[in-house]
Amino acid sequence: MNNITFTLLEHLSNLLVMVFLLRLLLQLGQADFHNPISQFIHKFTAPVINPIRSIIPDMGRFSTASFMVALAIIVIKFFIISTVFITLPPQAMTLGIIIGLMMKGAPAMGGLIMIITNMLLILFLGLMIASFMSGGRYHPAVAFLYQVTRPILRPVQKIIPPIAGSIDLSPMIILFGLWFLQDALYSFGVKLITG
Repeated sequence: MNNITFTLLEHLSNLLVMVFLLRLLLQLGQADFHNPISQFIHKFTAPVINPIRSIIPDMGRFSTASFMVALAIIVIKFFIISTVFITLPPQAMTLGIIIGLMMKGAPAMGGLIMIITNMLLILFLGLMIASFMSGGRYHPAVAFLYQVTRPILRPVQKIIPPIAGSIDLSPMIILFGLWFLQDALYSFGVKLITG
């Protein structure tokens, strides 16, 4: 196995995890499933989630099945990496894999936390850029970004409401918080590796 296969496995598994986590966020935010992006995510994940949901029911609006599938994908990825790719040189290891493999007792949860923070950074950056570019017009992608980030935005907006009714600083505050969290996770991973 070479570096290309390793990189492909890393990115495809992370993308799959993000799709199932987006499904979870869509359900938490009670998104409009008439949006084409929401429909795609729903149709893509339904064949896997629906059978699991009959065994493990949702907890309110929290999609337990989506979370379990995302975690299972990461566990499988770490198993493959630890059995096949562990002989790769250190520069081939990405930050998420290093932190995930080094977290004592919980490599899958470490990987899941890194994927969640990366996904949220992408969503909130997209939300900020889309809100400036849309000019108040409706677009399915902008509506999707608002709906999928709503469960995280709501608590922050309760503490810091929009200024003058239209300037919302909560996405920026969440972005800074996510960058701080990623920096803390990186420092923690470095300590585990070196210490």
